[in-house]
Amino acid sequence: MAKYKLLYKLTHANGALADESGSAPFEFEIGDGQLDPCLESCIKEAEVGKLRTFLLGADEAFGAVHDEAIQVMNRSEFPDGFEIKIDTAVEFKTPTNESYVGCIDKIDGNDITVNFNHPLAGCDVVFQVEVLEKS
Repeated sequence: MAKYKLLYKLTHANGALADESGSAPFEFEIGDGQLDPCLESCIKEAEVGKLRTFLLGADEAFGAVHDEAIQVMNRSEFPDGFEIKIDTAVEFKTPTNESYVGCIDKIDGNDITVNFNHPLAGCDVVFQVEVLEKS
């Protein structure tokens, strides 16, 4: 698989920053799981040494918001000592040891609403990338 060294910036379509590499180059290999496949596709289209900007609609980027990925869980399902508060990320393991990360959206007594959608689901995004090296 191809290896890349690049600088990138990911923003909501309204300009709010979602993620960026900063001034230090980000290094990864296609398919290693560090970047979402939608961003990898953009990087494959980019040329070394040229800044590219991609506007991705929600369906092209991180998909739509799925209601079934929003779960109401009982407080007892959270790890002992875990601080339950709005906007906190929490990781759960399935019986097959897969990990799922969700974000706490609502607290209503012992009912905790966790959103397992991608944080950028339902959002149009702008992805700017400059590939510094490809090997």
